[in-house]
Amino acid sequence: MKSHLNPPIRLSRKLAALGGLVLLSAATLAAAGETRVTRTPYGDVASIDAPKALSAKSAAQPFATARQRAAVKPLVWAESDAKAAAAIQADAVARPMGPAATSAGGNAPAFANYLARNHFRATWDKLDALDARQPAAPVSALGSEKDGAHYAYTRFLGNYYTTQWKASPWNKIGKLYFTKPDGSGSYCTAQVSSGTAVLTTAAHCVYTFGSGWNSNFLFVPAERYGEAPYGKFGWSTARVPTNWISQGTRRWDVAVIKLTGEQTTGIPVTSYVGWLGRAWNQPYSLYTYSHGYASNLSTQYTNICAGQTYDSPSEGTNVVVQGCDMTYGASGGAWLINYTPNSNAGNQVNSVVSGPHIGAFGTAWVGARFNDDNIVALCTAIGC
Repeated sequence: MKSHLNPPIRLSRKLAALGGLVLLSAATLAAAGETRVTRTPYGDVASIDAPKALSAKSAAQPFATARQRAAVKPLVWAESDAKAAAAIQADAVARPMGPAATSAGGNAPAFANYLARNHFRATWDKLDALDARQPAAPVSALGSEKDGAHYAYTRFLGNYYTTQWKASPWNKIGKLYFTKPDGSGSYCTAQVSSGTAVLTTAAHCVYTFGSGWNSNFLFVPAERYGEAPYGKFGWSTARVPTNWISQGTRRWDVAVIKLTGEQTTGIPVTSYVGWLGRAWNQPYSLYTYSHGYASNLSTQYTNICAGQTYDSPSEGTNVVVQGCDMTYGASGGAWLINYTPNSNAGNQVNSVVSGPHIGAFGTAWVGARFNDDNIVALCTAIGC
C-alpha cells in the first residue's frame, strides 16, 4: 500500500453539491483549524490530529475509569445514515478496482499475556474471579435474511469466555470511546488492524456526518465487564475518506486511527495483543464473521454473527450485506474472513459494521466493502 503522496493540503474549495445531500464546505472545515486532506493515488483522505497541548492521558480523561466508561451509551444509528444510504444515485459511479489482496496479521510476543497480567494485575485478578463464577452462556440466535440470496446467519458469543478474551482474534477487538460534537460521550467497536498500531472502525464513529469530528478517542482492547485487561490507549491522528464528509454513504463508512502507547506503561498496543490482517477488493459473497459490542445483547462482551455476505441493489456499489440481529454499539466492528480462532493466520478484516440494511433493522446490517478507494487510501495516508 505504500506510495508517494502529495503533501497534505488544506481544504480550499467547497465540496461539490451532490443530489440534495447535506454537505460541509471547505471553508467550514478550514475554520475548525483541524482538518487536512491528503491526496493518494486511490482517493482523498481527511485527517485530524490529537490536540498537541494535551497529553494522550488527559485527552482521554472522560473515559479514564471503569465507572466513567460504564456510563457511556453506544452510538445510535441515526436516521440520517439510512437516508444517506438511500441516496446512492449520487454515489453510483464505481471506478475499476485493483486485484484482490490481503495483509497478514501478527501476534504479540509470546510473553504478552504475562506482561499484561503484571502491568494490570488488579484487573486480571478481578476478571479471573469473575470467570470462576461465570454463568452459563446465553443461547445463540439463528435467523434468516429477507433480501438478496436469503442467506441465513448464526450468532454466538465472542470474548465472553476466559479462553477467548486472552486469545486471537478476540483480544484485538475492543471498545472505542469518544466525545461527539455535541459534547456527549459514546462508544463503538474497533480493532487493531496493523503492526503500526492502527485501528480500523466505521467513519461515523470518527466523524459525525453533518456535524464534525468526534474527539477524545480512547481504545480498550478486549474490554470485558468494563475492565481493561490490556490497558487503555489514546490516539495521535485519525483519517476518514473525504467522500464520507461530503456524502455520508455506506461505501465510505470506514476510518483508521493511529494509537499512542498505553497510558501508564507507554507500550504499543501490538506488544500486548498483536494485530488482525486486512483484505480488500474481495468478492461480495464470502463467509464472514462480524463482531461487535451490541447493546441489544450485552455491552459487556462481544457477539459474533456468522454467515454469507452479498450485495444488494438498494445499498449500491461497494456495500456488503449480512444477516445479523445486533444493533447499537457494534458500529465499526470487524467483519473477518478466513476466520481462524486461536491463531495469527487468517482473521482478515474485510469490512466494518456500518448500520442496518435498508428495511431490515435488527435482522441484517451492512458494511463498506474494503477496496482501493476506502481502506487502501486510508492506509496509504496513515501508514498501516
